[in-house]
Amino acid sequence: MKSVEVINTYKIFTKEFQDCNVEEVVEEIKENGFFVFKNAITHEAISKIERDATELKLGLNHNEINGVYFEKQYYFTNLLTKSKTFYNFVTSKFVLDVSEKYLGNTFRLKALRYYETYGKHQMQWHTDNKTDKSFAHIPGIIFIFYISDVEDGQFQYIRGSHNWSGEKAYSEYSEEFVNKNFKEKVKNFKLPKGSLIIYNTYGVHRAKPVQKNNFVRKSVFLQVDSKIDNAEPIIVNTKYIQEINNKISMFLGFGQPSNYKVFPKTSLNTLPLNKNLIFNIIKYFSYRFIRNIFDLLPKFLKKIIKRQIKND
Repeated sequence: MKSVEVINTYKIFTKEFQDCNVEEVVEEIKENGFFVFKNAITHEAISKIERDATELKLGLNHNEINGVYFEKQYYFTNLLTKSKTFYNFVTSKFVLDVSEKYLGNTFRLKALRYYETYGKHQMQWHTDNKTDKSFAHIPGIIFIFYISDVEDGQFQYIRGSHNWSGEKAYSEYSEEFVNKNFKEKVKNFKLPKGSLIIYNTYGVHRAKPVQKNNFVRKSVFLQVDSKIDNAEPIIVNTKYIQEINNKISMFLGFGQPSNYKVFPKTSLNTLPLNKNLIFNIIKYFSYRFIRNIFDLLPKFLKKIIKRQIKND
């Protein structure tokens, strides 16, 4: 059997990224709060992950895994059920090594998601060291990679904010506060697709708001925490598991509680009104109307209609 390292780096990481030194990555996160690398992930891997995450965007009453909408965003939180490429990235030697060297001997995948952000979405400056919206002193790191080129609506991070945000005991900050105190320390990440950002969860960050209606930014997010006794529920397709060991079992949370609420919390009320939704609603009511009439017909007439449809 191939080693985990070979399986997980093949055609996922670019050649230039495979030479990346994990020790240097960790030192940059410690110093600035973040690490960034352009074109870290191959376009082939990016395309596969995007396809897997968007295959069924809206599946009302579909008995299969599908995504959800939350107002100005689309989310797919079950990538480990649909994308072997993403599974290989998550369990790669690079991800595990960075997590271990930065967080210590215990670390767990807390949350993951593919998401698309559309125009006029507003995100407040915040930190990610929280559990179900409550502030928490839990060391962690986040990996984000771009699925599309990002020239606007980019990820923004206040350099060095991981060193002081923990003293505030809250996780959200106003734009006025940031502009007044840290405007010169805001780092903008305008990068091509396949670029990778790793940052400390205590760092203050956001996605820059965009007012264009036709704007779309596509990204993948995964959070790793040092606390291993809880996380969001994570479903793994077992056919992706080529090899298992204690580190991967710990990382994926096998046998541990998963009681955090899945983000985001969605319902029909968070589903935005658009052309596809309207079309599906019209198609649904048209079908139900015709079906109800059909059910009232005599049996002999039903047989004639079924025979005619089959012949057509």
